[in-house]
Amino acid sequence: MKYLKFQRISVVLIFIFIFGYLISQIPWDLIFSDTMVGGGDTGSHNYVVYYAQEIFPKIKWWSPDWYAGFPFLYFYPPLLYYTTVLLSYIIPLNIAFKLITLLGTFLLPLTVFLCLLFLDFKFPIPSLGALLSLSYLFLEKFSIYGGNIPSTLSGVFSYSFAFALFFLFIGLLVKGIKENRYLVINIFILSLMILSHPFSAMIAVLFAAIIFLQSVITTLLRKNVVIHPQLIIEKEAKKVFLYLIKVFGLAFGLTAFWSLPFLGLLSYTSKMSWTRVIKFEEIFPTSLMIFQIIAILGIIYAFLKKDKKLFPLVFIICVSLIPFLFLNNSSILNARFLPFILMASLMIAACTLGSWVRYIKKPFVFIVLLVFSGYMLFFYLPSTISYIPFWMKWNYEGLQSKDAWPELESLSDYLKDLPYGRVMWEYRSEYDKFGTPRVLENLPIFTNKPTFEGLLIESSISGYFHFINQAETTKTPTSAIAGLEYPPFNFENGVKHLQYFGAQYFVAYTFEIKELADEHFIRMSDVGGFRVYKIPHSDLIEVVSDINLRLKTKKWLDESIDWYKKMDLSQPIVFYQNEKELENIRGYLQQKELTENAIVKIKEIKNDSLIFATDYLGMPHLIKYSYFPGWRVKGAKGPYLISPSFMMVIPFQNEVTLEYSYNIWDKIGFAMSIGSFMVILLLWLRNLSFWQSQKGDEKQ
Repeated sequence: MKYLKFQRISVVLIFIFIFGYLISQIPWDLIFSDTMVGGGDTGSHNYVVYYAQEIFPKIKWWSPDWYAGFPFLYFYPPLLYYTTVLLSYIIPLNIAFKLITLLGTFLLPLTVFLCLLFLDFKFPIPSLGALLSLSYLFLEKFSIYGGNIPSTLSGVFSYSFAFALFFLFIGLLVKGIKENRYLVINIFILSLMILSHPFSAMIAVLFAAIIFLQSVITTLLRKNVVIHPQLIIEKEAKKVFLYLIKVFGLAFGLTAFWSLPFLGLLSYTSKMSWTRVIKFEEIFPTSLMIFQIIAILGIIYAFLKKDKKLFPLVFIICVSLIPFLFLNNSSILNARFLPFILMASLMIAACTLGSWVRYIKKPFVFIVLLVFSGYMLFFYLPSTISYIPFWMKWNYEGLQSKDAWPELESLSDYLKDLPYGRVMWEYRSEYDKFGTPRVLENLPIFTNKPTFEGLLIESSISGYFHFINQAETTKTPTSAIAGLEYPPFNFENGVKHLQYFGAQYFVAYTFEIKELADEHFIRMSDVGGFRVYKIPHSDLIEVVSDINLRLKTKKWLDESIDWYKKMDLSQPIVFYQNEKELENIRGYLQQKELTENAIVKIKEIKNDSLIFATDYLGMPHLIKYSYFPGWRVKGAKGPYLISPSFMMVIPFQNEVTLEYSYNIWDKIGFAMSIGSFMVILLLWLRNLSFWQSQKGDEKQ
């Protein structure tokens, strides 16, 4: 009893040490300053939070503000943005967002502790796991893969939150299968993971597959029979299979309002092609190597002793190695799965260290833990940390605290007073002085005007063409879509492409680009180091005199990119879906000559609608909005997909209205989510009734 009391005291003290250390590393005065967070991609996330607040309670919708319009939060998990929005009803939005970015960081030690506890590891192993999680959180070897603080500060905070939830889910899933319990809570945790970041859910699916395979093999070995197809219906394997199907099936159903359109509409996204990244120094970081050696020794020892308790942690490493080693030229960067390998190895190291504690006399265990905690917090971690404090300060002091803020504010004020129009800007790394090189992606917040470059790159098929435009008009383009072959710098071609994209304003920063812009654009004003131009002959709607009708195939996007690069924009390609659509297009087309007296006039522009008047009935109208299912038109036929990635309508009335609404995938997804919620509620009520009856029987 006395030793048990010491255990509890030790656990509490270790968590006081862990969270005390974390709290001491956070600049709370900056967190609670009402400024927009900066730093890398994080500074661009400001817009996502801002627009989520603007459209709330809609969870996803259409945004006109990036990439000539894009489906907002269809292809990036929405949970933490809307958590921020809800929190903003209590505290300012900027402060709420800063706090939310830290959620995964503070959650990880706790979920690692609970994971090891649920996997039935005894004191002090869960506490050691929580303590060693700090060594991953403060790992500075990489800053984009996810889970560690540098990645969180770079903008991967949703990943960090889902990463923390993953370990809680794994522990409770294994325990739930063993005890046939925790079904509803596992569904709930997996749903939160799906709505936070898909990579954790992907590893969870692979983990579930190997858990099921383990149950089949275990059944086989226990029965001592030869493998045959009927084996899968053995009682043990069937129980595991049914449990997993319920958890993953209902979690998918519950999140179907987001996950079903995500899967169903992937063909309308820009896809990366990442080259595989495998670096020894990242797999075995110097700061973690001692713990990885301990983990390897622990795995060898467990294998020799035929100890199966480490299996779940080893399984995490095994399933994470599959995408890490084999993904190449893929839309997913393989290195994003390295964090699961590293964290699982640290947890195995904690198990190994904890097993060594058994050889220490009980009265000394408490002292050893205190000494080890002190070593970790006051010697080991400080020796591995170099740039994190600076990054913390840079990010959380906010954009408004930067010395260059007045220059950015002046530019924003000037643009805000101009008539509505899309703003294209020269990209420069020097913009980091404003808080992030991506700061101008927040122009929709500052100016109420759309721009082209944004954060959620894959979310719009127009992303390809924007980055082509940027490569032609900027000496230092971001070339953000991995795998896309970019054209060389050619400002003249860039001008034509910007006009085709309906860009009304151009912002130059360097002397060379200003000189070129002076030749092609209408100079408006110098604001600080910026120069603002009006782009002539650039409209959001154009009447097209000639089109090329072509059947849409799987290679339509390649055809469109090739057409765009060749610069003959006089005959855009209309990609029709089938023969029926082709007949409809031909049936409404009328051959007319363009006249100077006829007009196309925009009457109203909103975030999710466009109304225009035209005299050119029966002629193709190019609408320079990204094509995406959900757009509906009144007074015209369409919208049809037209190169490069826009919409075409054929008016049969003088006034045409385009409006965005939820598409068929959305509607099915919402219905599935409601249905799944009802099923989960019934399961919860049934389980509640069952446990209450059991308690009643125990009392009797």
